[in-house]
Amino acid sequence: MKITGIKTNIFSSRHSNAKRNWLIVRIQTDEGIEGIGESSMLSSDPIVGSLIQEWSENYLVGKDPLAGQVHWTRLHQDNLGRGGRLYSTVLSGIDIALWDLRGKILGVPVYQLLGGPFRNKLRVYANGWYTNPASPDLIAEEAKKVVEMGYTAMKFDPFGKIAYTTISPEEAQLSVDRVAAVREAVGPNVDILIEVHARFNVYTAVGLAKRMEQYRPFWYEEPVSQENTNEMRQVRDRINIPVATGERLYLKFPFFDLVKNEAVDILQPDICNAGGITELHKIGSMAEAQHVMMAPHNTNSAVGTVASFHLDTAMPNFLIQEYHAEFYEPHYFQVVQGLPRQKDGYVNLPEGPGLGISLDNELLDKHPYLPLGMSERGI
Repeated sequence: MKITGIKTNIFSSRHSNAKRNWLIVRIQTDEGIEGIGESSMLSSDPIVGSLIQEWSENYLVGKDPLAGQVHWTRLHQDNLGRGGRLYSTVLSGIDIALWDLRGKILGVPVYQLLGGPFRNKLRVYANGWYTNPASPDLIAEEAKKVVEMGYTAMKFDPFGKIAYTTISPEEAQLSVDRVAAVREAVGPNVDILIEVHARFNVYTAVGLAKRMEQYRPFWYEEPVSQENTNEMRQVRDRINIPVATGERLYLKFPFFDLVKNEAVDILQPDICNAGGITELHKIGSMAEAQHVMMAPHNTNSAVGTVASFHLDTAMPNFLIQEYHAEFYEPHYFQVVQGLPRQKDGYVNLPEGPGLGISLDNELLDKHPYLPLGMSERGI
């Protein structure tokens, strides 16, 4: 069997805080089997698509689809612009599609190719559910609805939209009040995950964390810039909340730096940006060596979400998975079919060979690319 080409499609949806475009990658073979992947960057998707076509024409066409590790290494090493968000996103989508293709060829789920499942269901947390910015009362009511849907964990950014590096006393108090209101609304047995979006300097991040510790956050995500491991470690050493980061980091190298320097408790690489299944499996193994947990970032379509599920169940140090799906428009579940639905805060494993998903091509075309302004990419 040989690879004969790649097709890409972009489709879109919305939730309360954002518009989203997702770029679907489809690797074709001479025997008619298609592998499905995703290269969603949340911006510049047409550029990503053109690079995927270029890489296909220059390297992939004519190759054996079972030689995934070889293809990953060649596509990474032989590109002058290797690394960075753009190139690793292109590589990620191709890699995911190759894993799907191999699973279909061999007739087994991707998680079996990764060594088999450690668990038969995966804990997920809600995101995309809240108004930003919102009053403490409004966000508390929204949080109650999330619990009514069955979730046992939810993430939100309590810092509004205007806080960078530091924050005014008024906005700081409002942020703490939002967290307090959500804790009171959901009770003691639902986990609250605090998102910071890499906004603050060290002293601001530490000061806010100490004020929020009493509400028992599950984690404190991207408290400072992901680019400075030393700053991340300073925060981790001075607060009593686990520190998570990784959605803006690409390939294994910066994750190794975080783990080596004991700067983080939870890693959050995105399967559609950080190198695909191949690379995230390696990142997970590096993290496991120092008892760091894995909780992949996910603002992706059902393709990237299901790919994350296959990886999650094969990792001994998996913690929890981000899950936006139920807060998008209904066609999210219809364009890509086969995504397990959340029940009581968990999802079951995907079924079928490969990723276990299929595409509704007609519906895919009915929700085309949406041009986005900076403020519309959301959180």
